Amino acid sequence: MRKKSFLVLILLTFLLEGLIAGFFLLRSQDTKQDTVAINDCVKVIEENFGQEEKYLSSLSYSLIDNDGKLLYQNAEDISISINEAIKYNDTILDVKKDGKIVGKVLFHNDIQERIEKYQKAIAVTIIASAVVQAILIISYVLYLRRTITKPFDELSQFAGRVAGGNLDIPLPMDKKHTFGSFTEAFDLMRTELKKSRAAEKAANDAKKEMVAKLSHDIKTPVASIKSASEFGYELAKEEKVKERFNLINFKADELTVLVDNLFQSSVRDVTEIAVNPRENDSSSVRDAILHADYLKRAGSFAIPKCTVFTDKLRLQQAFDNVFINSYKYADTDIKIEAKLEGEYLKITVRDFGSGVTEEEVALLKEKYKRGKNSEGKEGAGIGLYLTSYFMKEMDGEILITNEDPGLQVLFLIRTV
Repeated sequence: MRKKSFLVLILLTFLLEGLIAGFFLLRSQDTKQDTVAINDCVKVIEENFGQEEKYLSSLSYSLIDNDGKLLYQNAEDISISINEAIKYNDTILDVKKDGKIVGKVLFHNDIQERIEKYQKAIAVTIIASAVVQAILIISYVLYLRRTITKPFDELSQFAGRVAGGNLDIPLPMDKKHTFGSFTEAFDLMRTELKKSRAAEKAANDAKKEMVAKLSHDIKTPVASIKSASEFGYELAKEEKVKERFNLINFKADELTVLVDNLFQSSVRDVTEIAVNPRENDSSSVRDAILHADYLKRAGSFAIPKCTVFTDKLRLQQAFDNVFINSYKYADTDIKIEAKLEGEYLKITVRDFGSGVTEEEVALLKEKYKRGKNSEGKEGAGIGLYLTSYFMKEMDGEILITNEDPGLQVLFLIRTV
């Protein structure tokens, strides 16, 4: 509805501008003097010649005698001689008294002034209309940016996060803009994907548990077989029988190695993720932080201008992981600081929660390691592990320290 209103207003200003300009243009083309009024004025002057108080007229004129002497003028800045009247294209008529020419009346020609006045009015109309149109167009562009461009950018970023595997950050819903219904559908998709991933993780955990139990159960009889084969080997007299027991012992060792490999593979469920860093402007770092801070817990901050060596998607995921952890375990305001030092852009992200123990700090970047403050809260223990992995692949690093109070994550982002 608003889009139609903007377009109607813009069209109306163009129409109004055309009507006003056309009106003044038609008026400016009226270059004829009022001959009837001029003749009436001359008649009045002739009838009352010599009596200035009776020379009443709405026209601007001057009266001179036959010698060129000025007898009367009813306005300033008008011709008072024949030469001036000729120069300004004024109307010159004889004044007769008793059949004799007693002087001349010089009627001021204001046609050029009227043309200039109407031209000025047209110019003012065009300028005023242009200003109004510019304001309306700018307002319309800003409206389109707020209701279409910005929501579309948010949808694109959201799709990139989902494609990258980040399903924790919700998509803000605003049904007022064009993509309102799509926003709700997209966030519902994220929720369903998150549930699906949680179900998949539960299934994988059950599978790992089953493999671990099977491996343990298999190891027990294998160990018994190995022990029996070693005992049989010692008791055997014939060389051929000893070879058989030795083969059984060898195969039991081989089976033990296979079972161990099976167990180890069941816990390696974090696949190596491709990271493709390239040169980017440091404004991309600010954008990543702002997008990660979807609860708006961080205050104002500034990022120094420089060129960084990053993969935008993976850097976004790295900040997402840190902010999600802060929301989940600290639930406080977040302080962001940034500075250039050496070959790195250093970004500190600090919350003001209870932090973790010093023993746990060293383990937070390891796979499946979580602090005691994570009890009763969902999580797999791979967020900071992946963040550390992404930063290393971008020739950077993260450093985690306890503060008083809170936990701080220092991002070392390599500059170019």
